[in-house]
Amino acid sequence: MTALPGVRRKRTAMMLTANLLALASFAGLGIVGVKALKRYHGATKVSVQSIKMPVTPVGLLATVSDDNELTSVTTFVLKAGTQLGGSIVSLPVSTDTTGGVGDARIPLTEVYSTGGTDALVQAVESTLLVSFDVTVVADATQTEALMQQVSPLTAQLPDDVQGTSSGRTVTLFKAGETTLSAKEAAQVLTASAPDVHQAARRGGIDALWAAVVALVGPGRTQAATDAPFGTMPEFLTRLFAGPVEFRGLQVATLPADENPDGKDVESLDRADTIMVFGSVAPGKVSSPAAGLTFRIEAPPGNESKVRAAIKAILYLGGNVQSIDLNGSSYDNSRFLIDDPQLDAQATSANALFGNVQILRPDQPIEGIDVILQLGNEYLNAPDDTLPATTTTTETG
Repeated sequence: MTALPGVRRKRTAMMLTANLLALASFAGLGIVGVKALKRYHGATKVSVQSIKMPVTPVGLLATVSDDNELTSVTTFVLKAGTQLGGSIVSLPVSTDTTGGVGDARIPLTEVYSTGGTDALVQAVESTLLVSFDVTVVADATQTEALMQQVSPLTAQLPDDVQGTSSGRTVTLFKAGETTLSAKEAAQVLTASAPDVHQAARRGGIDALWAAVVALVGPGRTQAATDAPFGTMPEFLTRLFAGPVEFRGLQVATLPADENPDGKDVESLDRADTIMVFGSVAPGKVSSPAAGLTFRIEAPPGNESKVRAAIKAILYLGGNVQSIDLNGSSYDNSRFLIDDPQLDAQATSANALFGNVQILRPDQPIEGIDVILQLGNEYLNAPDDTLPATTTTTETG
């Protein structure tokens, strides 16, 4: 088992192009708004009572096949506060690590096969814009040991799980409800077959982690709030000591003209990724662009609108570090800005969010320039249209 101890530095330099991944429809905003956010070089006001970002340790588990091929990448986030329980987020190993920049598409599988563990960890960090506390690359035997804490488990496999035996592709597990031992769970995570695309494997991997969540329930293991988590077994003991949530990240198949080599590679939805990690691990999210750093708040049930807001801010050269999907309801969107010197930069995005009111936060958040509270005017607008570009701004 290979582990990289300690907190790795945030690799912001590798993803300076993140702000370019936006919808072409935002181009109508004009060059003035884009330049306004990109001219920002840092706030000058220092708040003495800022709220600190929650401490949410993040672990990375990558699994490999008997042939040392990358088969799964999963991140674990400990819950803020007690750091017991938390979140499981699965990243497809076919994810393109270039962010669409350049002609070549490079999936995580290729990064690992050519660069090994260190290259893989760096690629995942730069792709997700998230830093890790504990990282492990595990084979089937090592994965089995890690899964002992959550076995046996019952998974609803959407597809047959394919593997390799004596050089031939075989069915390891049939689709349907299946009870898996730790060894069998490890097989699901480490199975590989040369003629099976990663998209066909993803359902089984996601079903496995969903089964883990169901098994853990309110908590399965025992761990103190001050228990160590420097190794992956210790990390998982704390994760499984409280309720756990799971979700996979959204990817899209690349068109042939963007994948001329025909690789098994998919494009990661960056806005969805930022929304997920900004919700569960904001203190671990990097801000690679030179512009303002935002926190976005919205009432429940508005994930698609939050994703659209993230895309818009990235397009304008800003960053989104923190997300609250359980925010309050407001008629109009609001900018909460602690430093008045940033008002002008923030208002360059007004056309996106309707009639925006600028307020001062009762307590600013450390590292956040603008708290954007999305209002009903924006949230209730059709998904395929932008708010009118003639808006008003009220400062209060």
